Amino acid sequence: MSRPYVFPSIDAFRDRAEELAAIGAWFDDEHEWRALTLFGRRRAGKSWLFRAFAHGRGADVFVASTRALGDQLAGFSELLERDGERPALPDLESFLRLLYRRARGQRRLAVIDELPYLWTAEKDLPSILLKVMEEEAASSKLKLIVAGSHVGMMERLLAEKEPLRDRLRPLRVRSLDFWRAREILGPGTPQELLTAFAIAGGLPRYLAEVAGATDAVGRLASACLDPHGPLFDEPRAILAQELEVPHTYFSILSALASGPQPWSDLVSRSGVESTRLARYLQTLENLGLVTARMPITDIVVGRNRLYELEDGFLRFWFRFVFPFQADLEAGLSPATVLATEVMPDLADHLAPAIEEIARGWVRRRGFAGATRVGSWWGPSLDEFRPPVGERTREEIDIVGIARGRVTMIGEVRWREKPMDVGILGELDRFKLPALRRATKVAIQPKVLLVSRSGFTDGLRDAAARAEHISLLELEDLVSG
Repeated sequence: MSRPYVFPSIDAFRDRAEELAAIGAWFDDEHEWRALTLFGRRRAGKSWLFRAFAHGRGADVFVASTRALGDQLAGFSELLERDGERPALPDLESFLRLLYRRARGQRRLAVIDELPYLWTAEKDLPSILLKVMEEEAASSKLKLIVAGSHVGMMERLLAEKEPLRDRLRPLRVRSLDFWRAREILGPGTPQELLTAFAIAGGLPRYLAEVAGATDAVGRLASACLDPHGPLFDEPRAILAQELEVPHTYFSILSALASGPQPWSDLVSRSGVESTRLARYLQTLENLGLVTARMPITDIVVGRNRLYELEDGFLRFWFRFVFPFQADLEAGLSPATVLATEVMPDLADHLAPAIEEIARGWVRRRGFAGATRVGSWWGPSLDEFRPPVGERTREEIDIVGIARGRVTMIGEVRWREKPMDVGILGELDRFKLPALRRATKVAIQPKVLLVSRSGFTDGLRDAAARAEHISLLELEDLVSG
């Protein structure tokens, strides 16, 4: 009997309880013969996830690489030698058959990581795996996980017309939300934790970089702005593995780094022709890097879309590092970029991420019974809204809908000054009337207000007199 697998970093593994539970349910199901397909962006923590699950179990972990197939199979054979005789593996089919036959007597886990590399070396991998599964799975207790970071190739395996589709069970490893990320971030004040998550995003690799830092911005900046820092070229190296023409995608991501953009602005800022932009955006959406948002009241996809860069770390890098890389390599001081470029725009940069955290809080709490939560924007109705005589766009950071009716609205302010009572006038005079034209709104929707710097006495008094107004302190936002 082979020795159980040992993951040396098991004590450093954090969170992913939901994913571990899903893998455990698949593993314990004696009637589930499909292979588990674990995929997601690089740095999402897939390798640590399956290694944490394999820890203490009878398991073999094989990591594919860019080497020739024969070299990879020789490495797999050497790994298997620890259990006795070194097997001869002349081709991929022999390797896969061996995995299934070694598990005929008892349940065993096998993981093939970075499967796209193996697929590149053996173009017939899907048909070979299908053949082996059909001929060996019925008499084997093998539990096979295939994992990969090249999202496009992994999704091709799962495509509807692909022969392996019904033989694979997908599990996508996604970014952590703020409350799951807290376990990695460790202790800190509410403002420190919110700032750290907003600049690092939800991928464990980047969260670990700012974990425990009282100055998360300075910590991340030192890792990104120093040409010798560990993250100076990180996105360039990671995205080059996923994208065929990185320079075009970099132009799009750079244009989105300053905040959500409508189609017309994205065309002009990126310099990518309108006729070509849709194809590139679709690829970025498939990779989970870009999201197209609509006002929550819009049922049909239309021209009102805003495109935004999903990942907090990439937003930080493309906004504050990418434009200055050549000068930094030529001797520009990272401290100058931090003081001149990063800090003056930091509040504006953090705001979209804090707003999304607040929307997540509404979902978690079921605030006002909302079953759909998002944001809203649309034309103003007030002719006196500046500029005088012209309708401008109104925006509401949080809108919650239940049974087709708006039951709550919310505003988030990430500023140095406390939020004052004027926000209530903004909502009543400008924003709510515009929203009512777009959809059904409750007679008295609940109002949720979030502020980095607290609230003035006047606003607190107004909230105390009105049952429908709630002031959300940062401590309560962070607690979830």
